[in-house]
Amino acid sequence: MEKGIDSVVVGDIQTNCWLYALDEVAGADGRRPCVVIDPGGEAELIASRLKKLGWYARYIFFTHGHFDHLAGLAGLLAGHEKGLFGDGPLPKTGIHPGDAHYLGKIALSAHRDSMTAAGGSPAYVDALWEPVPEADILFGEGDTAGPFTVLHVPGHTAGSVCFYDEKAGVLFTGDTLFQGDYGRTDLPGGNWEQLRLSLKRLLSMKGETIVCPGHGGGTTIKEERSVHNGTI
Repeated sequence: MEKGIDSVVVGDIQTNCWLYALDEVAGADGRRPCVVIDPGGEAELIASRLKKLGWYARYIFFTHGHFDHLAGLAGLLAGHEKGLFGDGPLPKTGIHPGDAHYLGKIALSAHRDSMTAAGGSPAYVDALWEPVPEADILFGEGDTAGPFTVLHVPGHTAGSVCFYDEKAGVLFTGDTLFQGDYGRTDLPGGNWEQLRLSLKRLLSMKGETIVCPGHGGGTTIKEERSVHNGTI
């Protein structure tokens, strides 16, 4: 993996929680700010990795709102308030407006509905749920979020996004594009035609772009173009 990028695999669905260091000099305490992307669970494990790297979370961003991509948020925020991640303010959270209902007051109901649609029991969500605040930042197509340009790629959910660091050639795709596969569209907000157009857009990007997906191994746009050529 590229320098300045790390990941922790978390939760029952093995979600990639990506850690992306900001291009800044470390502070007086020697720690370097970073973006945490999709903390899907196991907040203590994520916090332990940050400590090992000497990083702290300045932002927590979500590629979309599904439970397996944000279940660790409450624990991370609680840990930060206890001083586990440095002395700075709470990290800013960000999500697309189309998935904003997965955070805040109505979030539990949204996650229960999504789990039911996936064929699971809402009791699973109930057992793990910890209340989370609404997002600090609602970003849309073309917005700048930390070091990234936001690409709105609906299809897996209405508010799915990718985070693109064009200078570094790194793309965080969430559940839109995987290594050799792509996201499902049968959950609330899913739409195959939208996903197809989103995939065509991503596959038209520079071939050397590094793809960091929400599940599974990393890949490149060039590799995925060869896999999906003529099938989307």
